[in-house]
Amino acid sequence: MAEKKEATLDLSKMRVPNMEFVVYIVALVVAMIVIAISDALTIAAWFQFYLITTAIYILSRGIAKAHNVTE
Repeated sequence: MAEKKEATLDLSKMRVPNMEFVVYIVALVVAMIVIAISDALTIAAWFQFYLITTAIYILSRGIAKAHNVTE
């Protein structure tokens, strides 16, 4: 009789662009959920959070890449 193989999920072998991007996406999703269930916050607040977070993310990537330049 053939043995059954167990399927396992090894997260360490997944290809993730970088953890900064994952944290960025998670922060946007959490902010979207908070604003969806909040009565005091509107979609304008989420959009402002999105703009600020995106600007900070792009700046941090630029600084990280500038740090790796060897001339």
